[in-house]
Amino acid sequence: MSHDSRLLGVAVASGSNSVGDRVPHAMPRVGLIATQAYTNVAYGVEGLKLLSKKVSPKEVLDKLLVKDPYRELRQVAIMDFKGRKAVHTGVKAPEYHGEIVGEDYIIIGNLLAGEEVLRGMAIEFKSSCGDLAWRIIKTLKAGSEMGGDRRGEKSAAVIVVSAKKKEVNLRVDMHVTPIEELSHMLK
Repeated sequence: MSHDSRLLGVAVASGSNSVGDRVPHAMPRVGLIATQAYTNVAYGVEGLKLLSKKVSPKEVLDKLLVKDPYRELRQVAIMDFKGRKAVHTGVKAPEYHGEIVGEDYIIIGNLLAGEEVLRGMAIEFKSSCGDLAWRIIKTLKAGSEMGGDRRGEKSAAVIVVSAKKKEVNLRVDMHVTPIEELSHMLK
């Protein structure tokens, strides 16, 4: 997830099929939610409804977690257009799991090859410039090159929203190299 004051973006790559159906959620003028590990799609749907009512990301996350008896299996990241962030990684989320929260980004992951995946992604995002969708895809690629999902990647998705509309909404439901395929689709 990332924020550049005009745009917000969320992306995911996974060893499961059709990850774009479940993990990334975005609403223009409102914000982003990524819900993964033992994914609960309601976090994205309900979370965006709450964000649209001006509830802060921290309050949204607290409301969602308190109702969920399986919260320790979840991994969730939320960001709004004010740049406010909230993150939860349950202690029972699949290993390796972790998170990095920067000034204008959040990187979360589970079932990863190791901590180096998150570190490599953070380095790539911070050092890149230009179009947000490209930066996010390059960040996914950096994570994959560091070992990525322990199962390998089968699907990927990227969404970028502005205050007015979805600027980018791409997904690859099943492919041998889904991140590379996202790059081709963005061209």
